[in-house]
Amino acid sequence: MIRMKGIADGEALRVSYFHTHVVYDGQVSGCVEEPAFQQLLGDQAKRVAALWGSKTHLMSHDEWRVLGWDESCAGKPAGEIAAWNVKFCAGLLKQQVPGGRILVWNDMFDPHHNAVKDYYLVRDSLEGSWNGLEPSVEIMNWNFGKRDESLAFFAKRGHKQVIAGFYDDTLENVGAWLSSAAKVEGVKGFMYTTWRGDYSKLEAVAGILEKAGW
Repeated sequence: MIRMKGIADGEALRVSYFHTHVVYDGQVSGCVEEPAFQQLLGDQAKRVAALWGSKTHLMSHDEWRVLGWDESCAGKPAGEIAAWNVKFCAGLLKQQVPGGRILVWNDMFDPHHNAVKDYYLVRDSLEGSWNGLEPSVEIMNWNFGKRDESLAFFAKRGHKQVIAGFYDDTLENVGAWLSSAAKVEGVKGFMYTTWRGDYSKLEAVAGILEKAGW
């Protein structure tokens, strides 16, 4: 129990406070507008490139639950912040691996997925976040629910796409993805995506892809 001078037991109080929001099992969003965080991203880009020497990098902008509340964000729209950050991160990777391949998940830049108003604890709207994506950045698309609209949106912007499909769901979804992909240009691959580490259906999915000529 905490007792404070001048406050009587049972007295109604108005309290103002803020706290770091913890998502799932201990995940906390860093503020991408903080210069120290940007330096950290730059350091990580250098070390990843040095350690693996890969020509391909997948950026992890995905299900970004909290954004736009910090003083360093200066009241800027969340979509503008996200657009600037994805361009910044792609620029870091280009510096380390000139001519390399850069990919990113679709959802935070997809108006048919998470790039919308009132997304989780984002301060305002993520609309316009896609403006930070250069056409050379490839899209890992996992928006099964609105796959036709999503694939068409990124295809119109000139992005190549890879379907991040299956994700522990029914095998029928694989065929549905392929039917939607046939309607647009630039879908270059299919990645067996499991959130549970379950690869028991990998061969079955591969069979569907092979039969379809992928």
